Amino acid sequence: MTMRRDGLRFPLLFGALAIAVGVVGRLAVDHDTPMVAGGTTGMLVWILAPAVLAVAFRRLDPETRHGRFFRLTRRTGIAAAVVAALAAAAFGVVMALGLAVGGLSFTLASVSPKTLLPTAASIAVFAFLEECAWRGYLLPSLLSRARYPVVIGVAALIWFAWHLPYLDRLNAAYTTEPVITLAPRLLAGMLALQFLYTELFLRSRSVWPAFALHATTNLLAQIAFLAGLALVGPWAWLFSPSADGVFIITVSAGVALLLYRRRVTGNGSFPVREQSVSSAART
Repeated sequence: MTMRRDGLRFPLLFGALAIAVGVVGRLAVDHDTPMVAGGTTGMLVWILAPAVLAVAFRRLDPETRHGRFFRLTRRTGIAAAVVAALAAAAFGVVMALGLAVGGLSFTLASVSPKTLLPTAASIAVFAFLEECAWRGYLLPSLLSRARYPVVIGVAALIWFAWHLPYLDRLNAAYTTEPVITLAPRLLAGMLALQFLYTELFLRSRSVWPAFALHATTNLLAQIAFLAGLALVGPWAWLFSPSADGVFIITVSAGVALLLYRRRVTGNGSFPVREQSVSSAART
């Protein structure tokens, strides 16, 4: 199939605006504002911008305006619960291996419920806002227009570039590794995760399994760091619980490849272009 006449105009414009708002938030709004526990005004603008833009673009884009990807049904609820459980199990395996090999250390710290509950709530809200943007609009918009490898690559690059204005502050919360060496692994991780998120979306036609994966992994990682987990030694890059961890990257890519192969086995061909968003929503 050929690409739509409007090409990738809608998703690329969306991505450019989301990234630009983040840059403005960091350089103009925050400028030299020091990082505080609750974040900064610029970070709040950065987080909110993609979700707000997604609301507008979903209406403007003819390929997404009729999508029903936020509908929570019994099927999508079960899928989300299964994904959350498997993500938690995989996280536990990574932590166990890291502690055994030496890439991670753990010294139990006291975590107050007054800290834990707001942290959990904010992580869930932020994960949902991200999913509204990246899988609620950007992914279905790309799937309706481009070949599968282009979808994965473009979506991951936009997602990665959106993180860049605040990447140093985000990583400072759990590692001292320079951004220049961590960023390439993070990009690889986002490519692997985008592959996995795409397969979850294509199987469920819903954002909820992706939200379950996103929120579960972020929440468990944050709780672990609050409780005393730390990256240590020469193997820290391998067992990092973030998207830059090589073990996380490998597992994500492996599961995504398994789901992809199972999905295409029925017709035995590599998907050139996925169903339109409107028809996918009714599947």
